[in-house]
Amino acid sequence: MDDSTSSSAWSVLQSSGTLTGVALLGLIVIAIVFAAQLEALVSACRNLLAYRQQLQQARRKVEQETEAALGQAKSLQDELPQLQASVEALAQEYERLAGDASQARKLHIREVVMSDIFVTQGDRPFIATVCRPKPDPDEPLAEQWKAGRDHVLYSSDTKTAARRFAQRYPTERGFAVGPVSPFTIPRPLPPEPESDA
Repeated sequence: MDDSTSSSAWSVLQSSGTLTGVALLGLIVIAIVFAAQLEALVSACRNLLAYRQQLQQARRKVEQETEAALGQAKSLQDELPQLQASVEALAQEYERLAGDASQARKLHIREVVMSDIFVTQGDRPFIATVCRPKPDPDEPLAEQWKAGRDHVLYSSDTKTAARRFAQRYPTERGFAVGPVSPFTIPRPLPPEPESDA
């Protein structure tokens, strides 16, 4: 096919409108493809924007939580000296109370019951521990009687004092009298001198 033949065919197509139709059809196909791709592109852009917003929200949340944590850390750091001072004060108070408790454990409080109201001149005090191994449950001092109570009465000698204890606290009534011995009131210890610190 020579050049004249192809140019005459082109002229025929152009004059009949077929070329315009083909070009128009091609443009329509291109427009449809472009529209589909444009819609996909718009959808991708929307998804990207939504993802970006999520990232921004997550970042703002992390920033707020970080700021709150830093604020709490600062508050705790500000309170730390006061808490340390309180702990030191409590430690000193504990040491003081421990010392007082140690001194209190050294003290022995002794309950002594006087069994005589009238004392004959020349009599001396004698002491014995009196207990009731099986006291009545309704006894007001049942626990003390079971443990034993120190009683003092006056007599001229130890033998007479033992007889008087046995008469006053008979075994038939459930009493048991411990050994009898002279009773002396201990003198209080002088106070310890305070050392100048």
